Amino acid sequence: MIKYNPVKPLISLHIPKCGGQSLRRVLKTWFSEHLYFHYYKDYSVLPPKYELKPGMCIHGHFNHTRGFGVDDYYPKADQFITFLRDPLEIVISNYFFWKKKAREKQIRTGFLKEGDANDYRDIEDFFAKRPESHIPNFLPGYLTKQNYKDIFEEKFVYIGVVEDMPTSLKKLGRKLGFKLTEAVWVNKSERDEDVSQATKERFISANAFAYDIYHYAKKKYKK
Repeated sequence: MIKYNPVKPLISLHIPKCGGQSLRRVLKTWFSEHLYFHYYKDYSVLPPKYELKPGMCIHGHFNHTRGFGVDDYYPKADQFITFLRDPLEIVISNYFFWKKKAREKQIRTGFLKEGDANDYRDIEDFFAKRPESHIPNFLPGYLTKQNYKDIFEEKFVYIGVVEDMPTSLKKLGRKLGFKLTEAVWVNKSERDEDVSQATKERFISANAFAYDIYHYAKKKYKK
């Protein structure tokens, strides 16, 4: 992976349910007023586009399947960081976040109506209707099964793993030249349902590319 160049902007690709809130807090202490955010607002307003400047960091959800990917907004950007997590765990965490927090907001804002197809009955219904991992959606759109290793080596400063979040953040700090004073994993959701083994196996089998990305990231992380 590449060495961090503070003369260039840094893009932090926040894959949902991959420790983004914890990372956001840390980046804020490091970059201060030079940290900018890239998030969809109220399911309708696209994120703003910033002028890329030296020393800045842009952190957020860059989803190229919905028109606000990093290559849609910043096609010349070539310095990234991200955090990854077991793709199955991402979906499970996403479901409980939706169930405990997001569902109420979606209904309140009119994005979702009770009883709709996407008003999921339970976690099995969630997996049945959302069988694909969204990891590739939030990475550069030009990432493929053939080139993903090359892209990681040529354009990524660092890839952390959520399963070892505190150490990952410390390592990121060393890569960027900052000291980590505190690492807290925020935005956790309690779990009160289980996923069947058959559903787990189906999901893993159907998302080979997402697992290739995750396993490669873990291998690089351990080194």
